[in-house]
Amino acid sequence: MTEISIKKLRMMGYFITAADEIIKEEGIEKATIRSIAEKAGYNSATIYNYFNDLEHLIFFTKIANLEVYKTRLYKEIPDDLDPLVELKEVFRIFVEETFKNPHDFYDLFFSKYSLQLNETVTLYHEIFPDRLKTENKRLKSMLSRNDIYKRNMALVANCVENGYFDESIAEKINELMILTYSGLLNKYLETDSNDVEGYTEDFMEYLNMIIEIGLKK
Repeated sequence: MTEISIKKLRMMGYFITAADEIIKEEGIEKATIRSIAEKAGYNSATIYNYFNDLEHLIFFTKIANLEVYKTRLYKEIPDDLDPLVELKEVFRIFVEETFKNPHDFYDLFFSKYSLQLNETVTLYHEIFPDRLKTENKRLKSMLSRNDIYKRNMALVANCVENGYFDESIAEKINELMILTYSGLLNKYLETDSNDVEGYTEDFMEYLNMIIEIGLKK
């Protein structure tokens, strides 16, 4: 890594940290280019050397919010868990954290910059390399995938390898799971709900139905 790239990562880290602190302390509406630059100790124009716009910078802070989700995964999902149980438990944790921070998770996976999620996550972990620590190789592989479909497909593929699903329908099963997730997330946002437990239970019921359809008879 060159000295210039090291400086770039360091500067991006300053601005991401400043934005994250403002959002947590004052709310996202207070996170402006000017306020973030001032908190980081630089002028506003400097931010545009490292980020496309304010939305791009804020997108990085939302990736930081995935840390809570990942921490739960590492604590609650053992490496030797049965693949089908693992699929269910990973999704349970994922939807619980989604419905706690629905706007952030929506933006991460279904917004303007979600198409750049792979590159952004990779860059994020270059900026903050200590935030991707786990001995669970399957989870680490899943979390390194570049979009929500590929992330979940890593878990579905593991179920295929262990004889739960037929390979010929694996992609359809995966798509059904993600479409169900995105549909419930949209409904949650549209109704301005705060029923994390209820929506999580609803999703798990749908997930079990999809799994039952896909299981080899």
